[in-house]
Amino acid sequence: MLAFAGNSILCRLALAEGAIDAASFTLVRLISGAITLAVLTQVLHSSSLFSLRNWRKSDILGALMLFGYAAAFSFSYVKMATGTGALILFASVQFSMIGFHLFSGNRMSLWEWGGLVVSLAGFGYLLIPNATRPDIGSALLMVIAGICWAAFTILGKRASDRPSLLTMSISFLLATLLGIGIAVVGGIIIPFSAELEHISSRGLLLAVLSGAVASGIGYAIWYAVLPRLSILRASVVQLSVPAIASIGGWLVLSEQITFATTISTLLILGGIALVFAARSNE
Repeated sequence: MLAFAGNSILCRLALAEGAIDAASFTLVRLISGAITLAVLTQVLHSSSLFSLRNWRKSDILGALMLFGYAAAFSFSYVKMATGTGALILFASVQFSMIGFHLFSGNRMSLWEWGGLVVSLAGFGYLLIPNATRPDIGSALLMVIAGICWAAFTILGKRASDRPSLLTMSISFLLATLLGIGIAVVGGIIIPFSAELEHISSRGLLLAVLSGAVASGIGYAIWYAVLPRLSILRASVVQLSVPAIASIGGWLVLSEQITFATTISTLLILGGIALVFAARSNE
């Protein structure tokens, strides 16, 4: 959970200081994450796992979802507070997972619907016009990031016939290639030299830490312990991420933790907790 929150803190810190632009942060994060996961896969498993026979058509879709998440995540943090971004991301992931649950033909109890309504009320309270409302464009980007991450998670769970570490490694590799391709095309229109001027050594370091440590190592640890956790515990433990991110934003970036943000956080996370608590009692 510290790694998940760390991604928000590192990204916001790099962009708030102007140490790097959002596009470059995304690409460096993907490259460093891909390298880290490839090394971990070879050390913990075998390099032979990267054989093309272990690749799936779904890996392409997974890479698209991963790239969509990483890009939308970075660009949303240009104008959004750390804790608010983590809250919207986390809630969007959970809402997407609940939506997939319903789309798969499952039903929800009255208590689960009640929890969902409470969470949506918290979202509405967060976005109503007031002095602490996040930038709408940034909020929408973070919602897209959450949907993409949920889709990536679902695709990863379906590839149960191979190590989850390999699935992430392949997805990061393909997403990196996609990012490089877009960067090359963009470099033809806007010279690379113009973009490099916006990258400092500090910004590069923060992006590498986000990709290699918070993403690469963090995701590897999470997916290693995930099979040992129940769905309820795995979901509830993530309730701590927005709180950790808010505290980190307050300590590192001096971002205020407002009353409105606190109320919306309690409503959103409390509602989601109610959904999973009700599901555990079925």
